Amino acid sequence: MLDDSPWFVVLPDTGAGAAAARSLGAAADHVIPHDSGRPWLMGRWSAGEVTTAHAGPARIALFGHSTATATDLSRMVGGADISAIEERTRDLPGCFHLAATIHGRVWARGTASGVRRLFYREVGGATVLADRAGVITGRGADLDKRALVLRLLIPALTEDLEDRCPWRGTRPVPAGNAAILERDGTLRTSVWWRAAEPDRSPADGAAGIAEALSDAVAARASRHATLSADLSGGWDSTSLCFLASRTNSRLVTYRWDSTDDGNDDGAWAARAREALPDAEHHVVASDDLPLWFADLDSPGPVLDEPLRWARVRASTMENARRIAATGSRLHLNGQGGDELFAGNSLYLHDLFGRRPLAAWRRAKGYRALLRWPAKETLRQLVDRRGYASALHRTATSLDAPLITPSTPHLGWVNPVRLPPWVTPDARGVAAAAIRASAARAEPLAPQRGPHAKYQAVRTSGLGMRVFGQLYRSAGVELTSPYLDDAVVSAVMRVDGAELCDPYRFKPLLADAMRDIVPGEILARRTKGEFSADAFTGLKRHKAALLALTEDMHLARLGVVDPGGLRAAIIGSHTDSALFAHIECTLGIETWLRHAHRGDPAGAPTDRNRTPGETTCP
Repeated sequence: MLDDSPWFVVLPDTGAGAAAARSLGAAADHVIPHDSGRPWLMGRWSAGEVTTAHAGPARIALFGHSTATATDLSRMVGGADISAIEERTRDLPGCFHLAATIHGRVWARGTASGVRRLFYREVGGATVLADRAGVITGRGADLDKRALVLRLLIPALTEDLEDRCPWRGTRPVPAGNAAILERDGTLRTSVWWRAAEPDRSPADGAAGIAEALSDAVAARASRHATLSADLSGGWDSTSLCFLASRTNSRLVTYRWDSTDDGNDDGAWAARAREALPDAEHHVVASDDLPLWFADLDSPGPVLDEPLRWARVRASTMENARRIAATGSRLHLNGQGGDELFAGNSLYLHDLFGRRPLAAWRRAKGYRALLRWPAKETLRQLVDRRGYASALHRTATSLDAPLITPSTPHLGWVNPVRLPPWVTPDARGVAAAAIRASAARAEPLAPQRGPHAKYQAVRTSGLGMRVFGQLYRSAGVELTSPYLDDAVVSAVMRVDGAELCDPYRFKPLLADAMRDIVPGEILARRTKGEFSADAFTGLKRHKAALLALTEDMHLARLGVVDPGGLRAAIIGSHTDSALFAHIECTLGIETWLRHAHRGDPAGAPTDRNRTPGETTCP
């Protein structure tokens, strides 16, 4: 069954849609009708989580965070058709789902990053949409083995490979796409978001990024008297804390310490706390939190999909409970900051196509710092093969040795690997899926740098959606302003080829935050590293993790060889290269053992029928 987390369903304006509402309605607290009177939206949500408006026959609902008011939304749908509504709402700040209905047609979308998603499935003869797959996937649904195999790829590949729903018959609406339910109830998707053309220099783009981030934080603060935020000591979370301090909300900062005394994040977090005297600060010692990999052998909260960061499930739950105890119901984290502002060496290939000598000079800096071989660096810089070719090559190297930091990567896709304990059959399934994707896939941007950056953002967003469900189970909503559409667009508009500087760390974020974050904090040149936490947790919980390799669901499905996984867990672990594969495999296995599928049934009653939390005539 579903937990108490919010959810919603979008229904077509048809008789079959009304019938589907009756089968889904028992678990719903609210129902909002189409202009026809048939159910349009139904689900469970709290006051303030939904803003609704209408103008004539058009109705619109916003689930989430935005500075847009009901009056704003009413103006956007007034005299509009579906395409006009899509265009008018394209640049709204915040993080939200949108749904609209007009003249029997229904339109809905999530976010470009995938942190807010939609799924669709046939229920009672009607195709319906939901923000959680479990809401519309009933008991007895079959697992999609291919989807589980593809989740073992490290790092994730194209979206049609990484975001497949693990249940057959339930499909995701791709990130950056809207779903349209036509008058006859049929569903189609249309692209509403594309990576912006890089038409700004870093100097010109920094101000726009600062404004987008400020608006993103303001969208959260507008309805919350208290905001909490991670203050790890890194630039991403620290910047959000200083932006939040400029709002009228009470600010609570939160930090958990690493088990590694050599991690200097704590020292930088202390400097930030001193510069935020009006905030309430909480620091939790590492001894007061579960170690990484704790409690994976115990049932956890109901999650839509396997958790990518399973190693921190127990510590995250404890952190969420402590944050809830401060009175906060909305918590900000810095996820997405690395994806947007780091990794600028990816743009060397783009720069080489325009100014080869400049690109080679900058590549020398990366070679000196990262020990890239000159011959391999030059080979990748001159490679002009396309995206489909890169995917085909990936399909043939899934069992190649793991790459090291001294291996340059300037290609369309990251070097992808499967764990060495997957079966030959599973390896064949993954390779076939990648080759099939190569036949139809298009890059997310014309150049490698922006394509890779946007792909990283999507991967981050898809992971954060599930990670946030851990916080929801503790009564706190987790939100990531860096993954807002407006923030992503502001960053993508900057010419990344001008950012290939091996001697500056996140230069675009530093420039954007120059008048917001103290200069001494922006002078930091180090970054926290957490392999010690992984080593310590794996050693302490080795027996429990080994127990998970007994009678594995993944082995029954023919996906993994448990003996190979056991050997990896027991191994000497002289480096952290295999940790991601161990974690990913165990995350899928624990989800298969403990996940529950939602099966809401029953009819909504008149007393459940509400017009929404915020309405506009």
